[in-house]
Amino acid sequence: MRELSSIIFSSPDNPIPIGFVWVFVGVIALIGLLSYFIHLTARNRKPVPEGAWKGGVFYFNRQDPSLFVPKRFGIGYTINFANRWSWLVVAILVVLILAPFVFTAITVTSIRHTLDSR
Repeated sequence: MRELSSIIFSSPDNPIPIGFVWVFVGVIALIGLLSYFIHLTARNRKPVPEGAWKGGVFYFNRQDPSLFVPKRFGIGYTINFANRWSWLVVAILVVLILAPFVFTAITVTSIRHTLDSR
């Protein structure tokens, strides 16, 4: 007996591969882990210095070891762009945003080729 997931997602009537579903599940899991990571590494000390804000939006302070700091206005956190790990976080966020679009385009193209060959 075949697995239910392989029947649903890989049957001849439905050419969507099972790996396509894991792209979305993986992105949701990574976003959850990142939000937990932000909570662990956020700064819980005195307010950030006003001189460290570049253009009023970007926090850049080499003396501050924190990766995430409270936003200047509003609720939430922002990244300390002077921290060397901040660029890794930005790259992960870009990949998380672009991955569903790229995999959707690949899957739609493969489905179109599968349907055209019938």
